[in-house]
Amino acid sequence: MTDILTLTKKPDGKIGLHVDFAAFEAPMQQSLRRAAVFLGYAFHTTDSAPLASVTLKSNIVFDVGVPDPVPEAERNSYQLEFRHWAIGQGLIEIDQAYNRFVGSAIDLVNSLREFVASGAITTKKPNLANTWTLHEQFYDAVGKKAARHDEESRCLRSLGNARNCLAHDSGRVTSRRFTEDASMPVRWRGRDMFQAAKSGEQRLIPRDRVFVAQPKDIGSELSVVEVRRQRVYREGEVVQFAAWELSEILFFYQDIAIKVYGQAWDYFKEVEAAQ
Repeated sequence: MTDILTLTKKPDGKIGLHVDFAAFEAPMQQSLRRAAVFLGYAFHTTDSAPLASVTLKSNIVFDVGVPDPVPEAERNSYQLEFRHWAIGQGLIEIDQAYNRFVGSAIDLVNSLREFVASGAITTKKPNLANTWTLHEQFYDAVGKKAARHDEESRCLRSLGNARNCLAHDSGRVTSRRFTEDASMPVRWRGRDMFQAAKSGEQRLIPRDRVFVAQPKDIGSELSVVEVRRQRVYREGEVVQFAAWELSEILFFYQDIAIKVYGQAWDYFKEVEAAQ
């Protein structure tokens, strides 16, 4: 928090507190960009033919039983497993970024409260809670607890299970990941776009491509509807996300981060107005 909070001295001699909100949000913005690039690499670099060899060139070859070249019959399975692992790492990147971001937001709120009470701020110990718990803690701290925040917390927990399954279990669901009725549901908030023709007919715009308006679309209307996505996996099934689903998941993290930023800003303005 040293880069975000700074004690200042006002012209009247009183101690003030400066909050650098640009520094507060910068790490989350950077990680969103990194995660988008990593997930894009995971998809696009595994669309081509699998590698024939994965031997690391060096003086000493670390031979763990993988033949060189990799048998053709095994290449697709290795590539698919790599895709799962790489996507899992991308989801870890964005989840941990949000973890640090919302942890900083909690520290910010607590430091503002401490400054009002004592005119000083102290170094806070790292909060090692998991992401969904920190999400709940933040809204408790600002006094804004609501059903929507609880739903977001459940989504974060389910996404955490999915990323761990991809990164550590080759994407395959085991009973240790079960959370509901011998299954592992994965949830996030998404958006569907509809195009309404002059006749009133509604058409769901495909989610797996960018919509580009054409001359024939003039006169039609576009609408966006928020929806709750859910994928339910059972033991032995493999977690898989389409590219558009990963894009929505990134947007979900961005959306909840923007809301946390807004709540932190509102809390700061309330404290400032009370001084």
